[in-house]
Amino acid sequence: MSVHEWRLLGDKTLSGIARELQALLSADSLGGRVVEAGFDSWRRELFDPESETRRVDDATWIFLLSPRVLERPRVSEELEELLALLQSLSRRIFFGTFFADSLVPRPLTNSLSPELLAARLNLRLAEFAKSRAQFFLLDQAGLVAREGLRALSDPRFEALAQMFYSPAGARSVARLVFRAVRALQRPSAKVLALDLDNTLWGGILGEDGSDGLAMGPTDRGYSYRRFQEAVLTLKREGVLLVAVSKNDSDAALEVLRTHPDCLVKPEDFAALEIHWQPKSESLRRISEKLGLGLDSFVFLDDSPNEREEMRRVLPEVTVLDFPTDPAGLVALLADTSAFDTLQVTEEDRKRTDDYRAQSQRENLRHAAPSLEEFYRSMQTRLELFRAEAGSAERLHQLVLKTNQFNLSSERLTPDTFRALMLDPAVDVWGLRVGDRLGDSGVTGLAIVRKSADVWRVENFLLSCRVIGRTVEFGFLRWLTERARAGGTQSLDFVFRATSKNRVAREFLEKSTLVANADQVSWRVDLTTDALAGLPPPFCGDIRGSRDMTFNDTLFRQTVERALRLPAGRYRDELKLGDVAEWDSLGHLDLVIALEQAFGVSFPTALIPQLDSLVVIRQEIMRLSPE
Repeated sequence: MSVHEWRLLGDKTLSGIARELQALLSADSLGGRVVEAGFDSWRRELFDPESETRRVDDATWIFLLSPRVLERPRVSEELEELLALLQSLSRRIFFGTFFADSLVPRPLTNSLSPELLAARLNLRLAEFAKSRAQFFLLDQAGLVAREGLRALSDPRFEALAQMFYSPAGARSVARLVFRAVRALQRPSAKVLALDLDNTLWGGILGEDGSDGLAMGPTDRGYSYRRFQEAVLTLKREGVLLVAVSKNDSDAALEVLRTHPDCLVKPEDFAALEIHWQPKSESLRRISEKLGLGLDSFVFLDDSPNEREEMRRVLPEVTVLDFPTDPAGLVALLADTSAFDTLQVTEEDRKRTDDYRAQSQRENLRHAAPSLEEFYRSMQTRLELFRAEAGSAERLHQLVLKTNQFNLSSERLTPDTFRALMLDPAVDVWGLRVGDRLGDSGVTGLAIVRKSADVWRVENFLLSCRVIGRTVEFGFLRWLTERARAGGTQSLDFVFRATSKNRVAREFLEKSTLVANADQVSWRVDLTTDALAGLPPPFCGDIRGSRDMTFNDTLFRQTVERALRLPAGRYRDELKLGDVAEWDSLGHLDLVIALEQAFGVSFPTALIPQLDSLVVIRQEIMRLSPE
């Protein structure tokens, strides 16, 4: 089995960064081999189809350019040429942002031209990243701004070995890359649990009173105000906030609601535990209420005793060391990697609203005369859809982050997940859930490998936000009906028990599926009425997306005609370049023919990415009118 490569490409020698990054990966048990592609490799290696960089398939490319590239007269054109090439290649890429050399003669009259050029190039990178799922930016410019160019570079090393970064700089850049690599492979924390006194605000409410609390824009309150702004930034990017405070509940809530300097309001919290009980008990209750594992919590408290109690009682929780001065609170959040994520989805941004809606559901559930009446009153809607480029990011995020209702608990890499999406023998289904209180978004996934007799469900998972609303039974019934319509005789679910997915096993048992001897495969026999005893899904609307009626015959005929394929050359998994007829000119003929046949219009930026019939089919379904 090949070892994944993390290949460094730049305009300077990057051997120091490669050495430091390899040490970090090894120390954290993250796989892969770091390879430096050599001096000035960022163009030389990429534009040579026979280069080692281009020949190695199992590799992530990491571009780290020095400010010397801004001195190249054609750097803007060179970047455009590079992005055009990258657009045509199916690779995962990290690209360090551009930055200027601020160590210049006559700094008082510096025209800032290099800085403006770097800003324009970074804007172009950001635009490119929006249209390409596996293109991630590394904030190299931000690192230089935080630590300073003098601290990161050494002109002696550049003169002697063409190494822009000093040994200390190489360590800092390697840490930046390492955080990105780790974020790619491991789920980030979901919850920030905050103390209030001397944490969210300065002072102790019970001693200083509301008027004595510091969180204003000047003097002692400034650091706390900046911290509140940083906390709200995390919330906007999908991190849930919870308050865990030993305080009088009514008085603390009054401060949050009405204090003129308090930026964080009660509605910004997904849960509030304000009383005099142990904080470890509070976090345990919140974990159960939100349906999130304790390992997804980060705890911040100014009290060493509270931090020690949390570490001792709940070792799964990440406990941050409080800074000696509150002025360091914002830097503390910036330095922790617990919340690192490479992309923020729309579902992330509305996570707090979703959990508040879930709290409303719980209140309605307790008030309803019966559970069945509650389910019916919610008017739950399910929509099933095939995974495609636009939804891949969110669906893969579910694979990485879902713990409780996750039958296989397999953490697929982005490349493996994309390969499954492109595999004609595999269906990757996404699930959207909504009800009368709101839209929960994309919250479910099924990966189904199909054969004539058996459809094997290799992964079946649901976000904890929709567990317990009979959604799981609706999803199961839909899959069963689709498998039966496909002519197969059984639907087999893969289950691998972990310490966290007990709720997934309970679902299998309630569904009356039959387990094999080792309890790994659970079967629905489609030749019988196997689900007669299944609890009913109280979903007012369960429907498949428009791809259910996709005209496969028209698609095949159009492809064969546009590419002038000889008889027997058509295959569902055909890719650009697989046959001589599908070259660059044939590609344009194919795109035009399919647009006319299906009444769609592919965006210009998307056309180079339509590199297989599987991808083209998915995009036609996405773009087709309802």
